[in-house]
Amino acid sequence: MIEMMRFAEKGDFPAVRTLWETCFPDEGGFNDYFFAHFYKEKYTLLYLEGETLVAMVQMLPYRMTVGGVSREVTYIYGACTDPAHRRKGYMARLLERSFELDRQAERVASVLIPAEKWLFDFYKPFGYEPFFHISRGEITRTAGEREAPRRLTSADVPALAALYDKLVPKCRIERDTAYWNAQLALFDTLGAGVYGWFKDGTLTGYAFCWEDNAQELLGAGDAQLQGLLDVLRRDMLAVTEIGAETALGVCKWHNKADETAGYMNLMLN
Repeated sequence: MIEMMRFAEKGDFPAVRTLWETCFPDEGGFNDYFFAHFYKEKYTLLYLEGETLVAMVQMLPYRMTVGGVSREVTYIYGACTDPAHRRKGYMARLLERSFELDRQAERVASVLIPAEKWLFDFYKPFGYEPFFHISRGEITRTAGEREAPRRLTSADVPALAALYDKLVPKCRIERDTAYWNAQLALFDTLGAGVYGWFKDGTLTGYAFCWEDNAQELLGAGDAQLQGLLDVLRRDMLAVTEIGAETALGVCKWHNKADETAGYMNLMLN
């Protein structure tokens, strides 16, 4: 049987969506949202057995600041193999092909966020090493001062971008206006929204919130966190902040870099 790798075409959509649903079942509406707003054939690398789709990866384009310079990277997302065709090396071949395409395009690295802890070991033989770290914790309702945030909108994108560039490590995934607007729309539609705190008209902290967690929390102190709990009407909230405690993502460098750590989050993860 002839095997081949190629990027998706319009006619592949039913098979792509079926494989996605098989590997990433969803009850919260994310899959519908992803395919309506983020999916593009030109970023979807397929592996076919004859005419049967058996595995695929998304090669999403991003830029990362490396050594103070903006460089192109590929974010590997939605890597999946049909359960009936696993342990045949298809994912390995897809990843190796993605690396070839990266090098041809002079992209500096391939990055991804393993969905489960054991996958860090799966990706290691391909050259991926833990590189992007975060800190996770929980906040609980207490007595004392509280500062309520306000809901952020697309008008706040410049302030969000400025605070992100100020607070996160220098080696980071870059975020342009389209990125910020897409994330705001995602969290407004499927999550609990995006909230921010201001001082003298300047954004000092923000939180991208799902119902039970703040996926990215920057610049908030105790009073702000209590105010966020009030707004969300919760007694407890899991939060993810900048830190070095937990590996979130991995990086495979195609060109040697002196960077030892970086930051990424809000990557549809």
